[in-house]
Amino acid sequence: MDPAGSHEANRSVIAQANFRLSFGVLVAVTIACVHWFGASRPATGDGLVLGMLSGYIAYAALARWLAAHPQWLASRDLVVITAVIDPLILSAWMYFAGGSSMVFVAFYLFTTLGFGFRVGTMAMHICQAFSLFGFGVVVMTSPTWQGNLLFAASHALLLLVVPLYAASLVRRINAAREAAEFDSRAKSQLLAKVSHELRTPLTGIVADAQLLEVEAVDAGTVNRARSIQRLATTLDSEIKQLLDLSKIAVHGGDRSQVAETFSLAFTATQVIGSIRSIVGAKPLAVELDFDERIKLPVVGRHQELVSILTNLAGNAVKFTEQGSVALEVRLLEATDTAYRIRFAVSDTGIGIDPAYHEKIFQPFFQVESGPARRYGGTGLGTSIASELVRRMGGQLQVDSARGRGSTFFFELRLPVDASPSAETAVANAAPSCVAGKRVLVADDNATNLSLLREMLLKDGHQVTAVESGHEAIVMLSANTYDVIFLDYNMDDVNGAVVYQTYAYSRVQLAPTFFITADTTAMTTRLLEDLGANGVIYKPLTFEKIREAIASVFPDEARPVSEPLRQRQAGPIALSGVPVEYLDPTAIEELREIKDSPEFLHAVVADGIGDIHALHQAMAEAIDGGDLPGMHKHAHALKGVALSLGAVRLAHLADRLMTMTHDTLTGSAERWHEDLDVCVAKSCQSLDDLRLAFATQAAVND
Repeated sequence: MDPAGSHEANRSVIAQANFRLSFGVLVAVTIACVHWFGASRPATGDGLVLGMLSGYIAYAALARWLAAHPQWLASRDLVVITAVIDPLILSAWMYFAGGSSMVFVAFYLFTTLGFGFRVGTMAMHICQAFSLFGFGVVVMTSPTWQGNLLFAASHALLLLVVPLYAASLVRRINAAREAAEFDSRAKSQLLAKVSHELRTPLTGIVADAQLLEVEAVDAGTVNRARSIQRLATTLDSEIKQLLDLSKIAVHGGDRSQVAETFSLAFTATQVIGSIRSIVGAKPLAVELDFDERIKLPVVGRHQELVSILTNLAGNAVKFTEQGSVALEVRLLEATDTAYRIRFAVSDTGIGIDPAYHEKIFQPFFQVESGPARRYGGTGLGTSIASELVRRMGGQLQVDSARGRGSTFFFELRLPVDASPSAETAVANAAPSCVAGKRVLVADDNATNLSLLREMLLKDGHQVTAVESGHEAIVMLSANTYDVIFLDYNMDDVNGAVVYQTYAYSRVQLAPTFFITADTTAMTTRLLEDLGANGVIYKPLTFEKIREAIASVFPDEARPVSEPLRQRQAGPIALSGVPVEYLDPTAIEELREIKDSPEFLHAVVADGIGDIHALHQAMAEAIDGGDLPGMHKHAHALKGVALSLGAVRLAHLADRLMTMTHDTLTGSAERWHEDLDVCVAKSCQSLDDLRLAFATQAAVND
């Protein structure tokens, strides 16, 4: 057989068998009907025709079964056998059909060419030879055909010449296809290799740029170092998408990924956590609409589904400056064996004109182009998501209009698994908790340090908390720990230097995680390249901390099965202050750490004090044109604000973290005013919250 590769050969044989079982049987039935009901009915017995029809149907069914079970008969052998039998059976029909056989003589050619285009030229020539042989026997023995020798000769000539010409076409088509596939694989492999190789020097560029920023003494050099880091972060994100595209190009038709059993509720929780990380300090609400009727585990490609939804969510956040981003998981149909689910990611962003709805799924297409582009990127996100959805059996669609936001949605039919083993698998995938570890925590911000310490204590860990990088180095030199959490941006010695010092002094290193409010991809790569186990982004949550520890102690992880907490504090009303200055979910996270009015009052009070101190330091840096100092204090302010849920303040701090020297000095008064107003409003909201907790603490006493 000509097709390369046993997998493709088997598919071709099955396709030929399917065609025989459907169209071939239909032709056989038609010939039998012409025999029985035709005007010039031959004298052939009805029983013989019925027997031939039944025998052909049985032969077609057996050939299909053997094609699906190559262990009983090799595909090559099956092709040769059927290439011989098919024309001989047709010849028998032609002999017994009498005058009506002239209507069906073209099926010799149809059968021969079918083998050629589906299986290969070798099978076609075998079928051609036996077609000529069988047709010759019919012409020499059938009275009907002996009276039409000119017609028989013309058809024999066609049967001799047409397959030879078709063989040359098949060879050209196969050669062109193989050349195209080779070129496609070569381009994809080149793209993957070049993209991968670009990331190695890019990491070094960012590391040098960060050192340059730290060591610089003039504002111009700091500004250029920050620009290098921002551009490198953008480039790294685009390289990642190119790598994803190359993987799909090479493995686009590969369905070998093993399906797994998973919980859609857990998947939705994962994606929502990713969305919140992507949102960062943007003033966006993150919403989840999960259909509670979805209770059973499903079977499918879990990681691909998470990748699709996260990709769509990333675009939603990118093109939405205010409002909300929402994930919907809706049950459309339920049977005993499967769910039909609608997945949708919606936003309140800039929207897409209907004229571009089809084009946005094409690789590298972007609605905005040229110098007027406001948003970066490669234009690959939606095309990658669309291809993954297609591979899972769905179709990604969009409902959007300019200025009215967008909704990307698709439907999937997923098998359900109600077996006890499936429930066990889902339980093992649920959030897990490890207890009883010796943990070192280093953070120079008292509020963040206190929150992380309380989280770890609640899970039964032995916690050592230090407030500087220098103290962390001292503790690491004198003690042994099971897990280490280091804040990356500490004033005296940053977390990266602490870890490097620790690594130089020990042979066996404890699992180490960096904590930072800097969500750029390049910072993540820089920290991971140091050899750490991971990076945790602020705000800190139980889920993030527990997942980190469970990842390094998987055998000791146990599913979290806490009873619903009894709220001592109850809902808190904020009077006279816009509630959008505080994120209620952050307050819920604080209450999960320790649902005590006294604790919550102390944390909020400490946070307000930190905000005022950082505000004063930032104001002095702005007045003095101290760009590095302003960046450092803005980073610290963002971390505190995220921990307390002060989303507006965190968003402003994030903007100040990337401020250039020219922008700062050119509009220092405006930035002073924005910072003063935002700090005042945020602290007023937090103070209302603090007083409410103080009142409830007094009532409890």
